Amino acid sequence: WENTMNKKIILSIAILLSTTSLYAGDYKNSEASNIKVVDTFWENILTNPSVSMDLLHDDFQFEFMGICEICQKYNKETYESEWLGKVIPEVLPNGILINITNRIADKDWVIYTVEGEATAINGDYNNNYVMVMKIKDGKIIFFQEYMSDLLAETRLHKKKIVDIE
Repeated sequence: WENTMNKKIILSIAILLSTTSLYAGDYKNSEASNIKVVDTFWENILTNPSVSMDLLHDDFQFEFMGICEICQKYNKETYESEWLGKVIPEVLPNGILINITNRIADKDWVIYTVEGEATAINGDYNNNYVMVMKIKDGKIIFFQEYMSDLLAETRLHKKKIVDIE
């Protein structure tokens, strides 16, 4: 009886470990596929935007975070027509070089830290960003872009910082 019980315990532990490994493997695969989706988005957004737009979920929401003139929310349609079609070309007429410095992902979220290099309408615009994206059904459904809104206001628009004393 004792030998049979030990075998059952060992078998139970083996099943538990293999199930955990399978789950961890699936988790690792979803993490890698989420990073691939976001990498493809960034590789194409400025040069081949239709590829990037195909990676956006129908219920996509984007928000340029902060307190600034262009800090607002967009849906899938207005992200393409307003953000990419009007806002970015107006404030960054020569585009922007995006350098991804870190990638963090899990089964639902992808977070990138990014260094941007550009010449804006009012001087150098070398901002640092955190891009927070949620993935649903293999597509980006939610995207918040965090940056220095002070730098955005002074470089993307002709605004000045004024001492109050």
